[in-house]
Amino acid sequence: MRTLVIITALVAVALASEYDLANAQTLFKDFKAAHGKVYSAAEENVRFANFVENLRTAERLNAKNPLARFGVNKFADLSAAEFKTRHNAQAFYANRSVVNVPNMYTPEQVAAASTPIDWRAKGAVTHVKDQGQCGSCWAFSTTGNIEGQHFLANKKLVSLSEQELVSCDTIDSGCQGGLMDQAFQWLVQSRKGQIVTEASYPYASGDGDAPACKLVNRVEGAIITGYTDLPHDEAQMLTHLQTGGPIAIAVDATSWQTYQGGILTDCESDQIDHGVLLVGYGLSGSTKYWIVKNSWASTWGENGYIRVQYGTNQCLINSYPTTSKAK
Repeated sequence: MRTLVIITALVAVALASEYDLANAQTLFKDFKAAHGKVYSAAEENVRFANFVENLRTAERLNAKNPLARFGVNKFADLSAAEFKTRHNAQAFYANRSVVNVPNMYTPEQVAAASTPIDWRAKGAVTHVKDQGQCGSCWAFSTTGNIEGQHFLANKKLVSLSEQELVSCDTIDSGCQGGLMDQAFQWLVQSRKGQIVTEASYPYASGDGDAPACKLVNRVEGAIITGYTDLPHDEAQMLTHLQTGGPIAIAVDATSWQTYQGGILTDCESDQIDHGVLLVGYGLSGSTKYWIVKNSWASTWGENGYIRVQYGTNQCLINSYPTTSKAK
């Protein structure tokens, strides 16, 4: 009890103006009820301190991002270090050799490619999935891209297996991170481009562990023949997105923990650490934005998606665009 009193006193001093202490305690009570959270007495203190710190972070981000909303969501009781397991691939991206990909499209093609597009509405995007406590974002970005490419090639949407990549891909590191183009490479070199269906090899790593690879009696879901890295330029990416389907990308997701909705216009952008899927582009008034599919379940953000301002390299969104090619 004395520890809680001390924490409460410190919180009362440090808490940002929008959330007074009583409000924070009420919000925390509501959060626990909404998410079925039950803690030990000792853990309660830690979780409340995390909760308050996340409220302060949300207020800071709200001030910087007037078109977005940050606040309490299902991750509100996690510390930044705990949450890092969900965007932990920074070392992989930092160590990757950056290839200067030349422009693929002419200025005339780029100028003609400003039409809003949403591949969800076209049937090329599966439901929002949940990587859980496993750092397997790279696998979800990989499957999301292949699902879109398979749809373009075959006019059929098939949900593909992240577990095959997490458990079997020997180039990447399962729950400890990986890269999408490496996953494409592994599929082509080791599996003749084949990846199995989600239904035949469902995801089992949400607790942070990667079970041993078991590819017996699985059902083929799609085949890729290779992959292509795209230019690190948003206009080039948008031009490709118009007809080329969803793009596997990487971002700095540090600002995303408390995101609730709206358009992110001032994102922390230091080091890419999280694989996601670019599925669309739109306009809200004069603000252009990307539509990005995440892998933190549909209860996060805008039903599992986030909108990020177009044209200013928010969250380092142009750092790592890549796509496979399906047959």
